[in-house]
Amino acid sequence: MKKIFTLIVMLTAALGMQAQDTWTVAGTEALCGSNWNVEDEANNMTSTDGKIYTWEKKDVAMKAGAKYEFKIVKNHSWSEEIYGGAAGGQESDNYELRVEENGKYTVNITFDSEAKKITTQTTKTGDAEFGDQTWTVAGAEAIFGSSWDTANTDNDMTSADGINYILTKEGVVLEAGVSYGFKIVADHAWDEAYPADNYNLTVEENGTYTVTITFNKDTKDVAARTVKTGDAVIADKVWTIAGVEELMGSGWDQTDTNNDMTDMGDGTFQLVKYNVAMEAEKNYEFKVLANHSWDENYGADGQPGGDNVTVSVETAGNYDVTFVWNPESKELYATTEVANPAAISTVKTNAVVSVIYNLQGQRVQNNYRGIVVKNGRKMFVK
Repeated sequence: MKKIFTLIVMLTAALGMQAQDTWTVAGTEALCGSNWNVEDEANNMTSTDGKIYTWEKKDVAMKAGAKYEFKIVKNHSWSEEIYGGAAGGQESDNYELRVEENGKYTVNITFDSEAKKITTQTTKTGDAEFGDQTWTVAGAEAIFGSSWDTANTDNDMTSADGINYILTKEGVVLEAGVSYGFKIVADHAWDEAYPADNYNLTVEENGTYTVTITFNKDTKDVAARTVKTGDAVIADKVWTIAGVEELMGSGWDQTDTNNDMTDMGDGTFQLVKYNVAMEAEKNYEFKVLANHSWDENYGADGQPGGDNVTVSVETAGNYDVTFVWNPESKELYATTEVANPAAISTVKTNAVVSVIYNLQGQRVQNNYRGIVVKNGRKMFVK
């Protein structure tokens, strides 16, 4: 009898261990050794009681004033619980870690998984030398040729005095009213980036522009100037919904053509995702974006680059989710209706439409002449 009791205790403990959640630190590469990688097991936190989790990283070279950002994520997924922010808690902001002097540091992070509280400690263990910084502009693909790519050396800034930096991009096609965001980053990494919020550039009329961006490394002032050099025709746009994987079938994938919306002919675009398994009272987040790029995206309150929109249900089950987007009013929302399992086999998926794009990734009409991309292949249309 004693052996059976002991065995039950051991099995209960083993099952408890299996059910224990994994908490991981995901953040900037300089701090974590990998760049916002939720799957990096080297950054898993450890715990002796299943409540308080700790993480330690030694010999981290840190610059005075630079931001070293991170979040704490559950079970290696951005779709699970995520915690950050200056006060801990489930917030959208990253936790920002800073030091007052250059050096090598041991960084300790503690997370209370019940109170959802984050605490940090940095201990300087030695000196560290940093060379001259390289300043690069990372932002909208329409201006910089790649989307928010800190590694693109084509967008490195130049300086004559080591203080004031400049980057000029010519022949840039810009659309009136669209917000084109960017930041200035140091040494091809997000560890140090200005301004704190994106710098958003807009123009009042469609056209081809020369864009000049300046940056003062001492004051951290960022400025941008646009000069129109010609006219430009803005092609029709493809609108796509990107969001959490449980809702969309792919996680925040702006290239997923399965989530392209259909023009309803009344000024709105719609997309229906059928038979989506949804939990009760859980917020499922999404946004709408143009031309499979984050250059132009909208969320809550119709603001460019705004907060994610959410959809939820009161009762767990399978639902048909209909997304509606009005490009004119910038209104974006989703409705839910209980799915009918018996009718699933009769539901037709969105029709595949053969759309064509120019080499700038813009959708064009069938009468367009020149080199185009159709169904993933380049061809010349006479």
